Amino acid sequence: MSENFLEFVPYLALVTRIWVGSNMMIHGYPKLRNLKQAAEETKQSLGIPIGATYTTTILEFFGGLFLIIGLIVPIVGLFFAIFMIANVIMKKTKMNAAYIAPGKASYEIDITYLILSTILIVLGAGALSVDSIIDLW
Repeated sequence: MSENFLEFVPYLALVTRIWVGSNMMIHGYPKLRNLKQAAEETKQSLGIPIGATYTTTILEFFGGLFLIIGLIVPIVGLFFAIFMIANVIMKKTKMNAAYIAPGKASYEIDITYLILSTILIVLGAGALSVDSIIDLW
């Protein structure tokens, strides 16, 4: 019975990468539009270096785009996993966040994105992706 479900794995990867990619682009776009201001605010409020904010904003927007089109998905997934681990560490150390804390800083969504990024590392791009077209050649 489980063998019947294996044929749907490429579509699971497709849905996962489009959902994660879209959400990352939504997070990255406002920062990308005002990158200098976002970097200054992050440095002032959390002590995050300006270069780190630039890097993560570029990763969020363009990494999200790469996930949506299905380009180098395992590599982008690895970068997102590292990013989410860094977010959890930052939230725990600088914001005293709990795993789940309604109305306060928490890192449950970061762990969720870490798990989804790990899934994309393992599954790859799946169906309807640039990676699958490149693999054909």
